[in-house]
Amino acid sequence: MHEEPNERLSVFRVFEISSLSRRVGSKPLLLEAQHLMNFEGRWHGHCVSRLCMRIQQGKEADWPTSPTACPLAARNRVLEVACEMFAEAGFHGTHFREISKRAGTNVAGICYHFRGKEGLYQAVMMEAGRRLSDRDEDFLASCAQLPPEQRLLKLVESLLQRLSAQRAWIPKLLARELVDPACGAHTYVASGLERDFVMFQGVMRDLLVTGASSETIPLHALRLIGECVLYCLAAENPHHPLVQLAVGLPKRAHLAGFLTERSLAVLQREQTFSGNCT
Repeated sequence: MHEEPNERLSVFRVFEISSLSRRVGSKPLLLEAQHLMNFEGRWHGHCVSRLCMRIQQGKEADWPTSPTACPLAARNRVLEVACEMFAEAGFHGTHFREISKRAGTNVAGICYHFRGKEGLYQAVMMEAGRRLSDRDEDFLASCAQLPPEQRLLKLVESLLQRLSAQRAWIPKLLARELVDPACGAHTYVASGLERDFVMFQGVMRDLLVTGASSETIPLHALRLIGECVLYCLAAENPHHPLVQLAVGLPKRAHLAGFLTERSLAVLQREQTFSGNCT
C-alpha cells in the first residue's frame, strides 16, 4: 500500500544521480552515485516498468473494449473504430490517421492487418454481415414452433435488436452503401440480411395460404427489412425534424409489435383481395 511514493522517489533519485555523475567529475561523487545506483538497482527496473505500464493503461482507457471491459487486441481495436468511423463518414470521408489515433496504433499496423483502406473497409462490411447473420440456434428452433403471427413478431424483434446494437452503425453503413457503394463490398452486408429475408418470406407464405404471389412475398419481406433499417436510423437521430413529426419513437418491443401488426394487416388485405378475385 505504501510502495508507490518510495517507487517514485527511487526512480527520480536514480535519474538525478545519473545526470549529476555526467556533469560532475569528482571521484567521491561518482563513487557515491555508483553505490546508490547499486542500492536502488532492484527498484529501478521495477519502478520504470510500473510507470510505463500506468502510462500505457492510461492510453488504453480510451480504446475500444470487449463486452467484459478488457482492452481489445490491436486488430480488433482497429476494426471496432473503423466500423464506427466508416458508418459516420463513409469510405471517402474516413482517414487512416484518425483511425490509427483512435485505435491506439499506427498506419503501418493497419496496413499489416488489412492491407490498406479498401481491405479495412471490406473487413468492416464483412463484420456487419457477420453480426447481422449471427443468430442463436436455440432462438431459431423455438421460433419454428410458434404460430406464424408470433414467429413474425419474434423475427422482427430480433432484426431490430441486431440493427440497433452499438449505436446502430450497421444501418448507417447500409444507408451509405445504398447511396454511394464503395469497393464492391456491399454484398457482404446483403448476405447478412439474406437469412432474415428468407425467413420473413417463409412466415408470409404460411400466412398467405392461398393466393401467395411469387412477386408479392419478396416485396413484403424487403419492405419489412427496409422499415426496420429506417426506424433504427431514426432512433439514432431523435431531434431530426422528420422524427419529431412522429412525436418520438416507441421502445423496441412496441415498435416490433407495430411493424408486425402492420405487416399482418397488409397480408390479410392481400389474402382477401386474392380470394375475391378467384
